[in-house]
Amino acid sequence: MLYYCLSQLATLFSYQFAFFCHLILQIPLICYHLSQVSHHTGRIHLYICVPGHDSRPRPLFQNFLPEEVESPLCSSSDKKASRQLLTNPAFCNMFKAFVKEWLELRPIDQRKLLGKPLQLPLSLELCYLTNSISHSTQGLIKGGSKRRIAPLSVVSDHLPENAEWRKVVLRRGTTKEREYTQGWTTDDEPLCKLCQKLCSGNLAKSPEYFEDLFCKLDCFRLYRLRTNQSALRQALFQIEHGICSQCKLDCCKLVKHIKPLSNQKREAHIRSVAPNIACRKKLLAKLVEEPTRGNAWHADHIVPVYKGGGECTLENMRTLCVACHAEVTKDQQKERKEARKEERRKAEELLRNAVNQLKDDACEATEDDDSWLVTVPGSAYSAVPQAPLTPRK
Repeated sequence: MLYYCLSQLATLFSYQFAFFCHLILQIPLICYHLSQVSHHTGRIHLYICVPGHDSRPRPLFQNFLPEEVESPLCSSSDKKASRQLLTNPAFCNMFKAFVKEWLELRPIDQRKLLGKPLQLPLSLELCYLTNSISHSTQGLIKGGSKRRIAPLSVVSDHLPENAEWRKVVLRRGTTKEREYTQGWTTDDEPLCKLCQKLCSGNLAKSPEYFEDLFCKLDCFRLYRLRTNQSALRQALFQIEHGICSQCKLDCCKLVKHIKPLSNQKREAHIRSVAPNIACRKKLLAKLVEEPTRGNAWHADHIVPVYKGGGECTLENMRTLCVACHAEVTKDQQKERKEARKEERRKAEELLRNAVNQLKDDACEATEDDDSWLVTVPGSAYSAVPQAPLTPRK
C-alpha cells in the first residue's frame, strides 16, 4: 500500500520525488529513460516513463546538444539543472553513452531516428523501425537488383484498372516543351507518376514543371533518387556533407581549400591532409589538376551492385573519399575473382561428374545387351569369344 501511494505521488510530483524515495526509503522504482533528438535544433531532450503510470513519456525539461559531452547536466555549476540529475551518476553515464552512440551513427541513420523517443542501444532502435530496409536479404526496391538505377518502365507502381497512360507536355513559358507519360483515370483525373494516386495540386491537370506530375514532393524526390544518380549523390551530400565514412576526411573542405592554390601548393596540402590520396599517383594528379567534389569523394553502395544492391535509396549509400573507394573496389574485385574461380571449379566438377555418369550408364547398358546374346559355337555374334583356330601344319 505504501509503495502504491508513493508511486501515485511520483506521478503527480514528477520524477525527482520518485528518485528521492528510491534513494532514501529504498523503494524499488522501475522507470525508463528516453531521449529524443529534435528535428529542428538537433538538441537532445530527456524524457521519463514509469510503466503502469505514464501512458506516454514525460518530459524532464532538460536538453543539450550532442556536441556537449560535458553537459550542464553533469556540471554542478549549472543552476538550472535539477538536483536529481546532478547527484545521479548513473543518469549522467546514461546520457553520455547515448551521446557516444548517437555520434557514431551514420547521418542517414540519425535522420531516421529524429523526433522519436529512443532507448539504448540505438542499433536496436534502428531494427525496430517499420520502414527500415534489410539490404543483406531482399529489402531493395525490386527485391535485390544488379542494376545501378531503375529503368523508367519499372519505377512506377502498377497502373489501376480504370486508368491509362497518356502523353503529357510540360509548357514553361519560352523554354522547350518536354513530353512525359502519366497515368490518367477514365474520369479524366491525373495520377501520381510514382505511386499512381490521385494528384490534387493546382497544376495537376495543366502541369508546368516535372514535379507537378506527382501527388506530393516526397514522391518526386523518391522518383529522382531511383532514376538519377546525380540526384542520389546530391541527396547523399546534403546528409553526410562529403565526409568519408571510413577515414573521416572532409573532402568538401579539402576541395574548397585547395581550389584557389597553385598546383604545387595543392599537392603539398593534399599530402599533409590526405596521405591516403597522396600515395595514389593517379588520384592525386587528377585532384590536383581539377579540384572538384567528384575527384575527391564518391557515392559508394554499401551492398555492392553485383550482390543485389542496385536500384537502391540512400539507405544503401555512403560517402567514401577516392582513396577509400579505390581500396573498397580493389577488395570487391578480388572477391569477385575468387567467386568466379569457385564457380568455374564447381562447373567443371559438375561436368566431370556428368561425363562419368554417362560412361557408367553406357557400360551398364552394354552389360545388359550382352545378357540377351545366345552362345553359338563358331559364331561372330556369340557373347563368349571363341579361341582362334590353330593352323594346320
